[in-house]
Amino acid sequence: MNEAERPVVSGSAPWAASSVPAVRFALAVATIAALYAGWHTFLFLTDDAYIDFRYASNAFLGRGLVWNPAPFHPVEGYTSFLWVEVLRWVWWLTGVEPPAAANPLSFLCGCGTLLVVDRMMARMVLPGAHARSRLALLVLVLLGTLLNRTFLASLSSGLETSLFNFLFTAWVYVAATAYRERGPYWTLRLTTLATLATLARPDALVALAATLVLLVAPGGKFDHRRAWQLLPLGLVVVHLFWRHATYGDWLPNTYYAKNVRPWPESGIRFAASFALEYALWVWLTLVGAGCLALAFRRRDVGARPLVEALPTATVVSVLGAHWGYYTFVIGGDHFEYRVYSHLVPLLFVSAAWAAARITARPAVAFALVLTFVATSLPIPWLHWSLTHERRTREETHVMIVPVAGEFPLAVRPLVARWDALQAWLISHHVCMRHQEHKVFHDTTAASLPTRAEGSRLPWAGHPVLPAYTVGLLGWLLPNVAVIDLFGLNDRVIARSPPRSRGSEDRLMAHDRIAPSGYEACFRGNVVVIGHDVHVTPRASPLTEAEIRACESRQWY
Repeated sequence: MNEAERPVVSGSAPWAASSVPAVRFALAVATIAALYAGWHTFLFLTDDAYIDFRYASNAFLGRGLVWNPAPFHPVEGYTSFLWVEVLRWVWWLTGVEPPAAANPLSFLCGCGTLLVVDRMMARMVLPGAHARSRLALLVLVLLGTLLNRTFLASLSSGLETSLFNFLFTAWVYVAATAYRERGPYWTLRLTTLATLATLARPDALVALAATLVLLVAPGGKFDHRRAWQLLPLGLVVVHLFWRHATYGDWLPNTYYAKNVRPWPESGIRFAASFALEYALWVWLTLVGAGCLALAFRRRDVGARPLVEALPTATVVSVLGAHWGYYTFVIGGDHFEYRVYSHLVPLLFVSAAWAAARITARPAVAFALVLTFVATSLPIPWLHWSLTHERRTREETHVMIVPVAGEFPLAVRPLVARWDALQAWLISHHVCMRHQEHKVFHDTTAASLPTRAEGSRLPWAGHPVLPAYTVGLLGWLLPNVAVIDLFGLNDRVIARSPPRSRGSEDRLMAHDRIAPSGYEACFRGNVVVIGHDVHVTPRASPLTEAEIRACESRQWY
């Protein structure tokens, strides 16, 4: 093996040969500034984020992690236990309420994700001359990530997306360094990140399972004297039994409300739309060629030991399983490409890895990655330019905006296919674009009373408001029992038969409706008209026994 082919593995000072501190500092400042600009450009809150805020509020007020206070049955209608707890404790420590704290916290998590990307590029094995162009490749990876619309949208919304992406990406990084650069606390880092990611979103259980595989696999060399580093995994078990003891279920209520039946007809369109929007055909070409080049090189120099290949294979399997679950089972996501957003920086990192294996010339590798970055920009940003100034519900109610006519004839058929996919998805409440969620929140919030006004209504008498869009209402009316008619926060509706019969009439996260008579059982007496909240006195009080009877009755 000559010098040009010799792989270079970064050690404790990975950037020493490729940059100087001033350059690294300048890049860090530019990255944070660009991240802030992107975060601010896409800054928004969703109505669903206020579901988390209401749970944090009830916990803050001493009512527990519940949607409606007792005597209503406790329900786990939030997606992220960790995110709700973070918001709750930030509120308690600083006095900053969740709607004000959520997006700045998400921005900080985005900074953490990019720091992990920096570490990935620092530790990446680069052959020959490519080691000296490591910084240039990092700049391209950061550029692609910071210009990616899905990544930027994930930095706000009020949801746990950015927190999960940071923890999951950090887990990928630590898991991929197994058996190569692991230190004495590698196991602790791995188990802690797997646990936190699982508490941030239950679908990270696949990372937790993979963690156990890495720890017990042959060659893992687990030191039993450091068994205490497994303790974080116990938090997942504790949380699981706490969930069952508190809510009576082993899975979140949102799982029952959303998971009607597998929906691959939607998921395949969702994945195809993502692939076309971000030119993943370029990425597939690069990574495919890079893997082939690596395979031929391994054939010449000898097979890689299985133990060395296990971490990479495990990480790829985790990412593939997570992608497959949301693609073929769930059918995508209601919030644009949220469930794919953690893949964005990993796509650019893997493109840099592949380019360095395809060619021995750094300039060519740079051009290949730059091609991927450039081709990932036209569709999403042209769509953004045509939609980001829409400010009314009438303009954004259906964000189906064809863009094929804006492209040259040669690529217009490809973009027209993307237009068709978007039209199908959005009409089924899948991949709803960022601007639609933003405008819905802003216009709805402007038409409702403030939380201070809503808090004046007392809990005495069990005021009840049935509603379909419950996030903002639940936050602004903390002392009103809100019946979530789509079932995310209602145990009975979450288990009711779906209203849709086939793929064509399904609506993402809106498949369940209240059984006949269920809404009336609570004798709702609260109406919100503009900024006014009207409470109609009941002829007879709604008793605790009636509430329990409504929730325990066999409705279907």
